[in-house]
Amino acid sequence: MLDMARFARRAAARKACAAACAAALAASALLVRAQERIQLDPFAQATHGDARCPEQPPPLLTPQEARVEAHVRTERGLRCAMDGQCEPGGSYRSDPEINERVRALIADDRRFTATSIWVTTSRHWVTLQGCVRRDALRKAVIARVAKAPGVERVFDELNVGPSKAR
Repeated sequence: MLDMARFARRAAARKACAAACAAALAASALLVRAQERIQLDPFAQATHGDARCPEQPPPLLTPQEARVEAHVRTERGLRCAMDGQCEPGGSYRSDPEINERVRALIADDRRFTATSIWVTTSRHWVTLQGCVRRDALRKAVIARVAKAPGVERVFDELNVGPSKAR
């Protein structure tokens, strides 16, 4: 009789442990999903010349933000196409090509060798982030990007001056 009671207690303890483990796994899965981020826009580093420049993270959205943004982009693209003001597929369709073109333009220009610049493109609008050592370089890279085929607008988020150590 004693052995049956001990067996029953151990079985109950195993069930409780299994339930607790399952609950912990479910909670950690929810936490991972909550921390999951989605990148919608093309993002690339064009130059790596300033080692002290802090690395720029890609623009990331939560799954909920990505769903809302996808809806907005679909509506905007449909309206634009119906009005005949944009290419089929909307303004976002050619962003990867524009981003790569801009990245290559910056990377291939010797004036920007000592810079660290990241490029993001959304709706033909290019955002430049990173570090340049002089204002003249900042102006030169912005002017170069603004003339690139397909670029409609340039947003300057570049830091000018000596970079702080990472």
